[in-house]
Amino acid sequence: MRLTRCKDQKSATLDEFYTEISEQDTRECGKAMLDLIARLRALPDEKHVFGRTSLLRLCLLAEDTYKSPWFVIISALDKHNYYIEYRMPDDIAPWPDARVRGDARSEDDAVRMIITAMEKSGGWSQKL
Repeated sequence: MRLTRCKDQKSATLDEFYTEISEQDTRECGKAMLDLIARLRALPDEKHVFGRTSLLRLCLLAEDTYKSPWFVIISALDKHNYYIEYRMPDDIAPWPDARVRGDARSEDDAVRMIITAMEKSGGWSQKL
């Protein structure tokens, strides 16, 4: 997976942002996110995914613009507490911007949930 920071957040790369976090009081979050990002980048998937940070969360976008919907949102407290949510496609959502949220207790489960969230959100269905 080609995961890069959205061009509209120019202050630091995703790695630089979460490295800085890992050096602060929220270090467990930063370390977990850095490892998770590395795992996502290692996936044999050619999708180009753009990351935007919001507070400590990583929001996955299908287009390189802040105007893109936040299709998947990832939060990590540490290596055993991940929260993944995705935006439901409009044609099946019970209301505008409906979301599905789940918890993962391991990095492996978080990666599987993120892949599922990306597929179910439909954000990358027409993109390579």
